[in-house]
Amino acid sequence: GLVPLPAHAQMEAGGSINKSTPTVKFPVVPPTPKRSRLPRENGRDQMLVQATRIDYDYNNHRVSAVGRVQIYYSGSVLEADKVTYDENTKRLRAEGNAKLTDQDGNITYGDVMDMSDDYRDGFVDSLHLERTDRSSVAAARANLTGGNFTVFESAVYTACLPCRDNPKRPPLWQVKAARIIHDQNEKMIYFEDANLEFFGQPIAYLPYFSTPDPSVKRKTGFLIPNSTTSSIYGAAVDIPYYLALAPDYDATVSPMITSRQGALLQGEYRQRLSNGAYSIRGTGIYQLDRNAFPNGAPGDRFWRGSIESSGQFALNEKWVWGWDAIALSDKSYLQDDRP
Repeated sequence: GLVPLPAHAQMEAGGSINKSTPTVKFPVVPPTPKRSRLPRENGRDQMLVQATRIDYDYNNHRVSAVGRVQIYYSGSVLEADKVTYDENTKRLRAEGNAKLTDQDGNITYGDVMDMSDDYRDGFVDSLHLERTDRSSVAAARANLTGGNFTVFESAVYTACLPCRDNPKRPPLWQVKAARIIHDQNEKMIYFEDANLEFFGQPIAYLPYFSTPDPSVKRKTGFLIPNSTTSSIYGAAVDIPYYLALAPDYDATVSPMITSRQGALLQGEYRQRLSNGAYSIRGTGIYQLDRNAFPNGAPGDRFWRGSIESSGQFALNEKWVWGWDAIALSDKSYLQDDRP
């Protein structure tokens, strides 16, 4: 049966339950331990458990911590109304106001958390995840594999902060998806059967897309496309592709496909040096419909384009030098090269 024992005990993660003499520390409500000073044994971190009551089920090899439970392990803190550890399966089950704060400060809330004792595998029901990068995920269920691969079912993702005046108000944007997969090794988030919403209103359906997670500052890949219309170009879509070439320089290639004038090619190269930075941008188009312009107008030609460059460099703390230069095929090109 269950035998009540003192409320503060230690056990090694993945180890066995001490059936005769559990390690006990007094007072019954000890000060919160510092994460960096948790005990270690045989080179491995130990679990430090705090609770109102700890019950041992010797027959089934289970130990239950009940009431204001806090479990410290390897820089993470698990809190709940009740946590049960099964020695046979080496799994923890947290129920009631479950909250897991990992060593990076990310916080996971859930109705039920069922995980391995190293927190690397398991599932969470009715999950809400708040990350230090200000992104958040809510899901009916989440499955964690290997500590770096998480699948969120029936999930909502956003990187917008809640409204201060009305936190229940829909954020500026969010993505609702049947499945959201976060690969922490690749630092990528994959969305399946997703709807993009602005202020709670769906504006686009995307059967599949992916994006770097918010911890990534620079990563090669497609950026968000833009669509516009114009009497000169017709319907147009701009599809930018970002190239993270090196820590000190990058580039963006952004073809714009138009229904009336064909493809406008655009590219920009940027580089930062020790005392400044410069950029070079080029665009060009072979227009398919010259009749969009009056006869003899500057735009009445097949080939049009531009080359632009700017730079600024520091001579000392008070003086800088630089340039802004541009060459155009015709004087109205900058007014016409955007729909």
